[in-house]
Formats: sequence, C-alpha cells, structure tokens
Amino acid sequence: MKNTTAVGLRAEQQACQYLENLGYEILQRNFKNRFCEIDIISRNTEYICSVEVKFRSNNSYGGGLGAVSEDKKRRISRAFEYWLHQNPEYLKLQPRLDIISISGNQQITFIENAIEQH
Repeated sequence: MKNTTAVGLRAEQQACQYLENLGYEILQRNFKNRFCEIDIISRNTEYICSVEVKFRSNNSYGGGLGAVSEDKKRRISRAFEYWLHQNPEYLKLQPRLDIISISGNQQITFIENAIEQH
C-alpha cells in the first residue's frame, strides 16, 4: 500500500470517528461510481451527508477546503445524487455535502454544507 493511500485511510478513519462522536451514523465508505468517489456517506436525524475528507500536512494553499476544486465539487454532487437515487429511503433527509479537513497536527475542521449542490 502506498504511503499516501495509508495516510488517506487513516484520515478517513479519524473522520468517521469524529462524525460518530457527533452522533452521525456512517452508512458507507468509499462509494465509487462513474462520476467519482465519495469518501463517507453519513446521516443524523436531519441530514444525509456526503463527506469529502482531506488530509494536509499544513494549511498552505487553503488547506483541505482549498484542495476541493469546483470540478471535484460537481463530480461529488453528481455521485451523491446517484447514490440517493439508489437509496430512496434517505430522500426524507436533507442532503448536504461536507468537508472534513485534517491537518498534520491532527486538528480536525468540519465544514458543514461546504459544497453547494449543482
């Protein structure tokens, strides 16, 4: 396993633990379709969330939030719409696209509704 893959998996695990501590249920990890991959799909009582996880050793160039391009946001939105279509039982919840950024010193920043749906 490449070092970057291992770092990414650790960051995703940390993000899942963080979300669970906030009361979210993790429904799926690493959902892939032709549009892109969604790192985490989670829910709470009000929201169904697509969560993009970014690890950055420092906050240069905008940190994790700055690492998600407009093209990536569009692809995540399309993939999430597809997932929701395949899982209609969650349509009663408000969809939301979030980012969790984890820095090299393990600081977690949770940005709710960070990616506007297109």
